[in-house]
Amino acid sequence: MVVLMRLYQVVGKRIQLWIILSKGGTLSQVLELFVNSTFPYIVSHNKTVVYWEDVLLDENIRVQSTILPRENTILQTWNNGHNNTKRLVSSGYRTIVSSSEFYYLDCGHGDFLGNDSIYDQQTGTVTKDGGSWCGPFKTWQTMYNYDITYGLTEDEAKLVLGGEVALWSEQADPTVLDARIWPRASAVAESLWSGNRDDKGIKRYAEATDRLNEWRSRIVARGVRAEPIQPLWCIKNPGMCNTVNSLA
Repeated sequence: MVVLMRLYQVVGKRIQLWIILSKGGTLSQVLELFVNSTFPYIVSHNKTVVYWEDVLLDENIRVQSTILPRENTILQTWNNGHNNTKRLVSSGYRTIVSSSEFYYLDCGHGDFLGNDSIYDQQTGTVTKDGGSWCGPFKTWQTMYNYDITYGLTEDEAKLVLGGEVALWSEQADPTVLDARIWPRASAVAESLWSGNRDDKGIKRYAEATDRLNEWRSRIVARGVRAEPIQPLWCIKNPGMCNTVNSLA
């Protein structure tokens, strides 16, 4: 009986999709059908539903906020940096920040398309992002210094649950996995967990460099192929590779 009921549900949904599209319906209506079909089921199991921001913010395919109750919905943002975070929390939604401009680990390695003519240039200026849609490469410093609640009010900031780095697999497999993730993800972990400022409110990326070097050495000793962030001489002489901001 359970199998028959499940089959009925699947076939029934397909018929509904066909009716929507055959009568000039939109993909937004299809998405709404999906949300209305799955949302109650997830909530009925005492779970919170997490969607990428697109379900609400996409320009072409989205649903109305009226079918996404804020008490049961978390939205994860990946576009337009602080702007989309602001849009979500100002609408009352709890938010996880995964900005592609700061937290995407796979950016800066070109594109996976095999027939892209933009690389057929002799000037060394393919594009400003090197042909990667989310380029350039996100350095650990860029990721560490990102403030995920920048520009938010105190009440809005309370709706930001945290951040999450992302590594998509179009150009990543086990042979490069360790170096793509570590130690950059560790830098984000410290920034989110302990904050990226000291007691005086000053960014502490200089001292974070030494901690990250130490951490990288430890995980390499355990077999993790984390990429280096400085030459060995800098590691053996902490602080000597820092920029000089003042001669006074």
